[in-house]
Amino acid sequence: MSCAAARVSVVPFRIPRERRLLRAQAFDQRPEVAAFGLQGRYDDDSDAVVGFTSISACALGGGGVEALNGGAIAAGFDAACVLAGLAQFDADVVVTLSLHVQFLRLAHACPGLEFRAQVTRSSSRFCFVQAQLRDRHDPAALTLATAVATLAPR
Repeated sequence: MSCAAARVSVVPFRIPRERRLLRAQAFDQRPEVAAFGLQGRYDDDSDAVVGFTSISACALGGGGVEALNGGAIAAGFDAACVLAGLAQFDADVVVTLSLHVQFLRLAHACPGLEFRAQVTRSSSRFCFVQAQLRDRHDPAALTLATAVATLAPR
């Protein structure tokens, strides 16, 4: 099943493009984002994208495979979902109320790994977000993991 086929309808971001660009820049300056080697951007009016600037050895799993560990994947999903929430709410801080991750395949460490998040429902108090982990350098590749989250402005 392709990523597009698995999508439910998405809600366009409420925050105007110019403000989203500023929020993405501020997001990249956050210590926890930098610590994981992540960087965020908005691709259009409904996709928040977080990719790696570098992948630390601490983010790799054991067992002799060059794949991301589950904690690093969950942190990437959390970052992408928060970035989506920042484009939805007129608030400088968005908190994750719940995050459910489903690991589908090994996420081999490579420069093309990216987390894409979309808002699926929203109110003034919370929003629901869906997200996917894929390798952008291999469009034919299957989704490696998915997540759903609930976020709220603070």
